[in-house]
Amino acid sequence: MYLALKALADATKNVIEEEKVEKAGKTIQTCAIVSAASGLGASLFPGGALVLTAVAIGAVWTMYVKINKDLGISISDNTLKSLASAMLSNFITNVGSFIVAIVVTAIIGFIPGLHILAIPAQTLVAYLTVFSAGILYIKFLTKMFKAKGNFDTSNVDVKQAAQDIVSETDMKAMLKDVKKSYKEDKSKIDEERKNHDSQNK
Repeated sequence: MYLALKALADATKNVIEEEKVEKAGKTIQTCAIVSAASGLGASLFPGGALVLTAVAIGAVWTMYVKINKDLGISISDNTLKSLASAMLSNFITNVGSFIVAIVVTAIIGFIPGLHILAIPAQTLVAYLTVFSAGILYIKFLTKMFKAKGNFDTSNVDVKQAAQDIVSETDMKAMLKDVKKSYKEDKSKIDEERKNHDSQNK
């Protein structure tokens, strides 16, 4: 994520303060933690397929709205919802099977024997999905600003833009970095889950 944020900061250094870009980075981390703790994002089912849900798109859209507020920019809600949907669809199409592999490996590493079912695989999937969607959005903003000098999306083909961003990104390398962040944030996720569970009792 650091490299994506730095690229945005460098591209917009005369328009957006570096502190705002750093705040956007913290928003991505926080949204990923909250989504992971509450089981939002996506679900795994037999056959290893990864299925996006309306909840996942809603979580990512909410994150995009918060990132815009952090950066002090304005993009319409409808555009952000379309972008969230397109970004997630392209993301899953490109790395769905790789995410499944990461989850399976993590599950095997956490608990031996037949306690696999006790592992909240959704936690890892949600974190990877939301965090990655945040990085991809930062890349989208950077590319758009470099091309236009602003964040006007009125003439932007959102679906094509999402597809381009995903295809231009080394997705496996990005996911490895996000997985590292997940391990670092595991204690925060566990704490957030406790708070979430206590509020829903």
